[in-house]
Amino acid sequence: MGGKRWIRPTGLLLVLACSGMALGACEYADDSPAPAAASPEPSRPAPPRPPTADPRVAEVAARNQTQLDSLLGPSPEGVVLAGSGGLGSDGFRTSVIGISKGNYTVTAACVGVRAASLSISQSDRRGGTAHELALDCETVTSTKVNLEVGPVSAHGFRMSTEPGTAAVAGFWIVPAP
Repeated sequence: MGGKRWIRPTGLLLVLACSGMALGACEYADDSPAPAAASPEPSRPAPPRPPTADPRVAEVAARNQTQLDSLLGPSPEGVVLAGSGGLGSDGFRTSVIGISKGNYTVTAACVGVRAASLSISQSDRRGGTAHELALDCETVTSTKVNLEVGPVSAHGFRMSTEPGTAAVAGFWIVPAP
């Protein structure tokens, strides 16, 4: 049995040696012309510039954000999650890694469209919880929600077909008294 130990390593060595010789025998000619010493390398075209926001839309969005901040007023103490953002396209999202189980007050408002919605959700293996808060824009809306321990996500979006490119919404969640 001691004499057969050399067969596998030797066989592997032979396979590797033959592979190396076969690959070393391959030669390819380079038919491309040699670059001129003084000529610069051809450069790729610059990537397209990202689209810039229309300054008029940005101005209206800033006015809407100022009005939203005025509607909501200063944030109260004990905020566990807050956010604001534009309602154009898919709206805005924000989240927090975890909160304590309990009752919370959600206060929200929107400006720039007639109606929006704020979805507060917690996912887990059993389906989680979801709370929808319908917002009648230009007014402040509050509701109480019962949340479990864990992460909480919020998604604000418009609930109308009007353009709403410069529309904004904002909210905060605090422990209920």
